[in-house]
Amino acid sequence: MSAHFASQAPSAHRAAAPPSPATRLAQKAWRLLHTDAGAAYALIEQAWARADQGQDAVGLAWAQLVRGFHRLSFASPTAAAAELSAARSRFADLHERAPELLAVAGLARALWRQGQVQRAADLLHPLRDEALRTLRHEQLAIYLNALAGCHSARGDSEQAMACMAQALREAGPKRGLGYDVALHANLSHELLELGDLHEALRQIERGLERIHQCSHGRAHTVLLVNRVVALTGLGRAREALPDVHAIASAQPDGSGRGLLPMHFEALALCALRAGVPELAQDLMARVNPATQLPDDRLELGMAQALATHLRGDTAGGLVRLQVLQDACERALGDARPGMRLRCDLAELRAELLEASGDAPAAL
Repeated sequence: MSAHFASQAPSAHRAAAPPSPATRLAQKAWRLLHTDAGAAYALIEQAWARADQGQDAVGLAWAQLVRGFHRLSFASPTAAAAELSAARSRFADLHERAPELLAVAGLARALWRQGQVQRAADLLHPLRDEALRTLRHEQLAIYLNALAGCHSARGDSEQAMACMAQALREAGPKRGLGYDVALHANLSHELLELGDLHEALRQIERGLERIHQCSHGRAHTVLLVNRVVALTGLGRAREALPDVHAIASAQPDGSGRGLLPMHFEALALCALRAGVPELAQDLMARVNPATQLPDDRLELGMAQALATHLRGDTAGGLVRLQVLQDACERALGDARPGMRLRCDLAELRAELLEASGDAPAAL
């Protein structure tokens, strides 16, 4: 662990105590989070058991922090938020400010993943100056990436890209502990939002070049999903089918090994555009409505409308799309889908209107 993870501001007349065995295990797990998530998982559990047995408050705080970040990738955002909130309180009691800031950044990310963008932003924005002073390298990149997610969800791509560019400078391949892979995935997502599909593919390929040196199933999966979205948008959906099959056949593994089955809505749209409706229907049936964000619901609705159209019921597809359009116009704040999908909705409506013979409405 880099030196700036040590206890903050030890007194001038005594040296900081060396980290306990449990703390060393937890910090080793941190260093492996984005390069070998499976090994990190095992170390986290060892650190927690040792700290609990020895009533080691610092070790418990570190183990809980790292476990929260692991669950942010490989469990539910709710489970991650519980761990990170508890870690935040532990570090506050210990007056360990740098890891406390990290816990806040992770907690904000968990809230953002649940669609609570305003709550996440309210946590992060007041801490920006302090985070820039206190954190370095992958730590600062984690804070900046969480902040970028809030900007992105509000449609402020300029600020999101600026935060992610700064995060990449802090977490390059030599000092980012593998976190640069996640940043390439998030940059590609933002480029997809902006409609720059070719540059998104370049960022995806840069991330995939690095993923072969890592073992982080979620980052790998997100890169492949983003490649599916980019290729579908470029009219090259059939090229993306190997990625679709790889993600769809993945088995959940909470330790972080292997791909994760996720984002079935985007995969279903790709399968429909690639001419494999049976695969698309299977993917849509696997969607869990309880975990969907507004973007996911819109994407699923478009897949259902497109499937209806491809079965020969264009009028029925248009009815579905009108319902989606009405919902988008009523939605405000955190419930409003992103710009890319709202544009995709307009494009799909134009396609179906043209197919129905209503060229003026399509225009």
